[in-house]
Amino acid sequence: MVECGFDSQRVHQRTVSRYLNRNGFYMRQARKKGLLNDKDKRLRLSYAREMTRVLRDHPDYYTNHVAFYLDAVSFVHKNDPRKAAIQPKSRVWRKKGEGLAVTAKGSKTLAGGRRLHVLAAIAWGKGIILSKVYDKMNGDFFAEFVQNNFNLCFGKAGPKTGRKRLFVMDNDPCQTSKKAMLALTQIECNLHRIPPRSPDINPIENVFHLVKKILHREAIEKNITKESFDAFKTRVLRCLNTFKITTIDKTIGSMPKRIEEIRSSRGKRSKY
Repeated sequence: MVECGFDSQRVHQRTVSRYLNRNGFYMRQARKKGLLNDKDKRLRLSYAREMTRVLRDHPDYYTNHVAFYLDAVSFVHKNDPRKAAIQPKSRVWRKKGEGLAVTAKGSKTLAGGRRLHVLAAIAWGKGIILSKVYDKMNGDFFAEFVQNNFNLCFGKAGPKTGRKRLFVMDNDPCQTSKKAMLALTQIECNLHRIPPRSPDINPIENVFHLVKKILHREAIEKNITKESFDAFKTRVLRCLNTFKITTIDKTIGSMPKRIEEIRSSRGKRSKY
């Protein structure tokens, strides 16, 4: 209101809030995913239309064709986890499904505390089949990671429909580098590509969100007011490795609904 020159004596703040609400803006929790531009929406819509056709012939595509879903995640270590858990989350005026900032990746000492980097994979009916701590993501590291871990992941995921060994991950440049793609070719597996800036098409993102909520709730319930980085690491890995398989199956099973929502909204972010 100050920025726009509104006189608070003549225009009440509630009047401005109602006007923002009518135009779809609410004081929502801040998000750290980038805004979608027109190109992003076109790519997402194209993907959703293609997958709609695939799902007509193979309704179990995401559960019985894709072997596993892979992604990297960072957990922020706090010396006083309980205090961090009870602090109110930052909120901003934004529309539903839209973000306002882009995260920085790859640093272990980003603002807010030291970070624990984990590469994890989930599979239908198997739960979390991999959780590996790493220090720095780059093409060389990920190529070696593929060679050392992917055959084991496909084995743990169990036999799937079709001849291709399929998996899903995001479009991190380190994970789609020439060296990484060569490593994937050497072990004869195939990447199911999803559009950029589309965390709602990789269900493991939802699992990470739930794990972080569990960690916060645990810090409050157990009154954890002091925790070393090693103790935090142990707690994170335990939470990941004991995550409910039924919840993961429900998350993966929602993929057809996600595709339909993206298609019907013409590429916009889904509620997932």
